Amino acid sequence: MSTTHESTLTVAVLGAGVVGRTLATGWARAGHHVVLGSRDPASNRTRDAVAEIAGTSGGQVSANGHADAAAAADAVVVTVPGDQVPWLIAQLGSALAGRIVVDATNHVAPGAAAMNAVAALGEAGAAVYRAFNTVGWEQMQQPVFGQIRSDMPYAGAADGKNGPIVERLIADIGFRPIRLGDDDRALEAVDALARLWFLLAFGQGYGRRLGLRFLTQDDDAPQ
Repeated sequence: MSTTHESTLTVAVLGAGVVGRTLATGWARAGHHVVLGSRDPASNRTRDAVAEIAGTSGGQVSANGHADAAAAADAVVVTVPGDQVPWLIAQLGSALAGRIVVDATNHVAPGAAAMNAVAALGEAGAAVYRAFNTVGWEQMQQPVFGQIRSDMPYAGAADGKNGPIVERLIADIGFRPIRLGDDDRALEAVDALARLWFLLAFGQGYGRRLGLRFLTQDDDAPQ
């Protein structure tokens, strides 16, 4: 586990789809060591993903099997399709025990028991956070609209160790972290915002370039 420099984390990104690659690129660009978790880390597809991320970010990127990537990480971010999470957890075994895990998945198939995988990841021993599921990869790639930084609501504990790491990961992508709490209501609110994003982006025709921003009385200050 990376502990030698406060500004550097080892981040395991499990899933090399567009969301995983976009987040990995952002964290590598911010100076973190990113490890892509893969079923086959030696495959051409995984090698190409590592080369793409390293070339775009100029950062340190490697690949490993899912369990080995998770076991060596300061934080694990799950970006596989929602219906693949049970399979992934089975492959990880004890690698998640005591680990910070960010659930960025959305299981939106008809009949899905839940949109998130927080309960299953928690049963595997992880300290689970829910984030990066309320916007599309386009906002992860470019979270600033004009001069306005968009928000990333998340659910999870605000303890002295894990919470600040999760907020760093969110901020290093370029979002403003907005913690909603660590209970069921907070988790439900994060997933409700994801549903709102889907409704506006696709149902109401706003398109995928759609971010979230929460305004308060502090925004009334003269510019």
